Amino acid sequence: MLTQAAGWGIVPDYLAVFKPSSYRWLVPALNNPTEASQMSMTLGALLFGIIALCELLPAIRRLADWPTRAGIYFCAAVIYYISISGVACVEMESMLRYEFCVHALIVLAVLNFLGQFHKSPVLLRAFGMAAAVLVSAAGLSIQGWYVWNFTRGNWVA
Repeated sequence: MLTQAAGWGIVPDYLAVFKPSSYRWLVPALNNPTEASQMSMTLGALLFGIIALCELLPAIRRLADWPTRAGIYFCAAVIYYISISGVACVEMESMLRYEFCVHALIVLAVLNFLGQFHKSPVLLRAFGMAAAVLVSAAGLSIQGWYVWNFTRGNWVA
């Protein structure tokens, strides 16, 4: 942090996670990576909220393997908090690369959560597979767009 403060004038804002002004709700333009970075922070917060709701009912019924995922969620939350605190003063610029670790941990925990359901209906499994394919295709398309921009000398992260 001292290097960033001396070199770039970055001062951490440890309460940025709790400020509504830190979150961006508009769909980012594809040619503006800063807006995409700001939106990734909002998506991370939404994922944490949705997962908390999904985990609540099985945890209350004591049907979940909650202690296994609690460590993963804690690590993701700490990375999320430190990342946001560090780049809040520059309007969440380059948040895409900091949020990648958080999203990877969330996916790992969600897959562990879904692994506890042994007998899910075929239609539900088919819907889940289709949703995963569509989300993966959309993510690959966006990655392709950013690679194309980067190879032409534009700022991406």
